[in-house]
Amino acid sequence: MRRITLTRLTATRATAAALLLGVGVGTAGCSADDAAPADAPVETTTAGAESATSEADVTAETSTASSSKSAAESSVESSAAASSEAASESKEPGSQKMEKSVSKAYDIFAPVAPQELFAQFDRCDSTGGDDSYNCSGPKVGQFQFFRSHSKAKQTTQVLTELRSSQVIEDSGDRVVGWSTLGTTAVITVVDNKEGMVMQQMISSDQEDPEEKIKELGLAK
Repeated sequence: MRRITLTRLTATRATAAALLLGVGVGTAGCSADDAAPADAPVETTTAGAESATSEADVTAETSTASSSKSAAESSVESSAAASSEAASESKEPGSQKMEKSVSKAYDIFAPVAPQELFAQFDRCDSTGGDDSYNCSGPKVGQFQFFRSHSKAKQTTQVLTELRSSQVIEDSGDRVVGWSTLGTTAVITVVDNKEGMVMQQMISSDQEDPEEKIKELGLAK
């Protein structure tokens, strides 16, 4: 009788323990399953917010970069346009408006000097009515202009007959050359038809007369 009772009690206890363990595991499983769905939405929401913030930052950076690039391109184009305009003006000195006294002298003595030379004069002063002028500019120096047929004839003789003179252009009416006295050279242009003379004194030690004549556009 006692053995039967102990055996039954043992079996009963084992069954109860198994049930308790089963309930415990099930309860733990349910608790874990119930907690998981509550946490998932929080993680998803946080990830979504971070993604939205990143996209906003990228958009803002792209917009800023585009604005900076456009501003830089606009500045470069404006600078290039200004440089081009300045270069165009510097290459066309003859197109600039002459000072009043220079314009008057040019109207008289155009046969012996090109407009490009007169455009470089700051002023021209009359030294004998309309027959004699002194013109000067900071880059080209001082020039003398005369209107006299007798002076034109005498100057032509000096250029063509003296050993100290050199002629680089002689078309009969127009004579271009220079005369030297020591280290001083007198560049001369004569127009016998109009009776006009243009002269400039330079130092032959510092400048070559022939190169100077060509530089000023007085002869080819």
